[in-house]
Amino acid sequence: MPTPTDSNQDDSELWNAFRAGDDVAFGKIARQYYRSLFSYGVKFSKDREFVKDCIQDLFMELWAKRETIGDTAFVKFYLLKSLRRKIHRESQKQSWLTDDDDLDFEAENLGESSIEQQIIDIETSEAMLKMLNQQINLLTKRQQEVIYLRFFENLDNESIAQVMSISKQAVANLLYRTIQELKDRL
Repeated sequence: MPTPTDSNQDDSELWNAFRAGDDVAFGKIARQYYRSLFSYGVKFSKDREFVKDCIQDLFMELWAKRETIGDTAFVKFYLLKSLRRKIHRESQKQSWLTDDDDLDFEAENLGESSIEQQIIDIETSEAMLKMLNQQINLLTKRQQEVIYLRFFENLDNESIAQVMSISKQAVANLLYRTIQELKDRL
């Protein structure tokens, strides 16, 4: 079974092959991370086509600049951070965002067990999820983003710090305060 380190090593090898001009490696990277990038991108813009265009532009820019791009052991984080910046820049160009400090990060509906018990579990879960979604929607955009990266993308604090361009301690504080706020509300 591959470990996270093995995955990072495979990513690093793919990344270096892409940087050397290997279009097959580049295609693997694009296919491997497209869904994560899209899921992350639609948190910033409701315009799905805009997000797809940003992802496509990002990959086109990466290919064009492959010889000057640095090495990274964390390809996913590099791509998430790059997409975040790209969406922010493109949104500002088109004046779609009005808040300079926060991107329009939108909370996503959260997910989903003898037949009777399953029905009871589903109804209970749906009620709890609905309440949780309502509370998440009341959080700031930055709090919503840190929750998404931590619990939906399973990133650690250091990776979240890189993606959001804040310190690791700021991520820990933001996560702690956000979770406490959710607990207090629920």
